Amino acid sequence: MTAPAEPSPASAAHHSPPLAVNDLARSYQPRRVWAAGISIAWNLLIAALFVGSGAAERLYKHFVPRDPAYFPAEFSWVAPTYFSIVFVGYALLNFPLELWLGYLEERQFGLAKEGIRAWARDWLIGTIQHGAMFLIGACLLLIFQVLAPAAWLILSAASLLILFLVTTYLAADLIPLGLFHLQPADDATVARLSGLVQPTSLPPVIVYSHPGLREFAGGIVGLGNRCVVLISRSTLELASDRLLRFVLLHDLGHRRYHHNLLSALAGWAWVIIGLALSDQVIPARWGYNTAVFASPLYIAFLALTLSAWMAIGEPVLAYLGRRLEYQADRFYLRHGGTLDEMRAALDGLARQNLARTEQMRRRETIFHPLPSITNRLHAAGEYQAKRKA
Repeated sequence: MTAPAEPSPASAAHHSPPLAVNDLARSYQPRRVWAAGISIAWNLLIAALFVGSGAAERLYKHFVPRDPAYFPAEFSWVAPTYFSIVFVGYALLNFPLELWLGYLEERQFGLAKEGIRAWARDWLIGTIQHGAMFLIGACLLLIFQVLAPAAWLILSAASLLILFLVTTYLAADLIPLGLFHLQPADDATVARLSGLVQPTSLPPVIVYSHPGLREFAGGIVGLGNRCVVLISRSTLELASDRLLRFVLLHDLGHRRYHHNLLSALAGWAWVIIGLALSDQVIPARWGYNTAVFASPLYIAFLALTLSAWMAIGEPVLAYLGRRLEYQADRFYLRHGGTLDEMRAALDGLARQNLARTEQMRRRETIFHPLPSITNRLHAAGEYQAKRKA
């Protein structure tokens, strides 16, 4: 009498009972998706009204009443002033929305531990740093257009490539000051984490903390010799060794396949395509025959067209992100991971981070850079079956 055939990993993953449904996550995650959609639509509306109503031109004409053939040196102070006013207006108009969709929504689900003062302080720090980057980038684009009108796109592409690569390389060093407390992991923590992924070696480990941080979070950031493992203190204190092993090996897969670099290059390429397309649709003159190119008014148009392009790119970049996640899962399985351990780890992550565990429709996942847990487990089962075939 022959023994019954052992079920394949793929069939085991397909027929195994589904993970328990988290009702709080089923309510929380759709709101996050709607919040992202509302935020994108709101920002597009702000940019469209600013340009379409003529407010962008009127603000420019307030500083430069005449219409020069090119942006003269005596008006060089106008550009940073114009961009600063635009960004401050953008930040103020977005503040109520971010307060509602950020702090108040998180507090409704019991996720916001700190008061509104602490949230406002963190919002202000992040906004100031965001504004500084916007001001530098806008001024550089304008300088390129003034100095090299025929080659400004090439100069912009080269500068942005350097910016994307440098910020990715120094990602751990560019974490906003004041938002997190960072410190190198102690010897005991390093020994614990290194033991979980033997014989694979870990980059340096940095532990970060924040009073309002409750979810399991972390990952490998940086490139080359600036590559580090960032892991939250809440993850170290509350996560099981099985969960930590999955997370670490999964992130080592991202490192092995240079996913940080690929993500940076994909983002850079999408932005450059958006710049080139924007240049084709932005008019040469606007309103009362005002020159647009090589003036601050061009950046106002660019804010609208590039925002629309990045909104279109959300599902494209999310799809690429899901491909990278599947590849990192396969690295985990090839380095000693099991389906049972992966299932338990994803269940623990979902419970702590309020992620949905049930099967979701395609339109519910199109903007998510992470595959659904059901799809990840099914893909892992199929991969294991092919390896054993």
